[in-house]
Amino acid sequence: MIRFSKSKLNTFLSCPEKYYLFYELGLRSPKSSPTLVEGSCIHHLVEAGVMYRDRIDDVLEQASLSFWLENTFERCGYETQGEYLAAQAKCFMQAQAFLDQLGPVTARHIELRVDTPLIHPITLVEHPEITLTGFIDMVLVGPEGDHCVVDLKSVQRMPREGMSRVALELTLYAYLYSLPFEAQALPAIPVALVYLIRTRTPQVHFDESRRSMAHFVELYNICRKVAQDIEQGHFWKNPGIHCSWCDAASACYGEEQTAIATFGRETWDRYREDQERRQEINLPDAVNL
Repeated sequence: MIRFSKSKLNTFLSCPEKYYLFYELGLRSPKSSPTLVEGSCIHHLVEAGVMYRDRIDDVLEQASLSFWLENTFERCGYETQGEYLAAQAKCFMQAQAFLDQLGPVTARHIELRVDTPLIHPITLVEHPEITLTGFIDMVLVGPEGDHCVVDLKSVQRMPREGMSRVALELTLYAYLYSLPFEAQALPAIPVALVYLIRTRTPQVHFDESRRSMAHFVELYNICRKVAQDIEQGHFWKNPGIHCSWCDAASACYGEEQTAIATFGRETWDRYREDQERRQEINLPDAVNL
């Protein structure tokens, strides 16, 4: 069985080799990068604030404490305790600013988990060998009672407008939230990327769109194709600008010392052995040229 989340699908589509290294070989750094940690913290604080701020006075303090107790200094990639503590204070301040800008929003769901086998949205044919899992950040209720599927994004600068039109994660989340599909139904699901922009003056920006049956069919076809490639062992490198922020770049580019510092000697040796195995070519006894 293959289980797809938004992270797995986006990883394979951006670079199949990265998918292989992370999800097949298990190449992971023992410490989380500061960017990832702080993004996760802000997500956690904002979601807690939206859910509980009318019921718990010190909700942000409690949410911050629980997050950093779980994400200790030893598990995070900060150089010093000072940087680690500064990150806590900065995330708390920014989360407060984001919540102030969001104002009193009504959330139908927070961190809603949905699991399902892949289903064709029109024929309703199921593929139990392919499972989809989604953790929907928020489902907000609009003034007219309509539900908007939201994915929070913590970013460092103002994003390009219109990403909500093409973001695969929004298609996946809208697909999952639309279950069960109904014959002859033509969905038009409101979706939004809500950017939490971590500039000097924190900003919140909504990028809104909709998802239709055509998007769901496209997602279905993508999942079938990606699952087929994985089952057949089709993984290839897709180098580009995204290598600049990929944790596996040091391994792919043969930067041994950086890779050892990132993953540890044991993981690096396992990676080298796996690469040697994958690069073996067995020629037949007789080759017709």
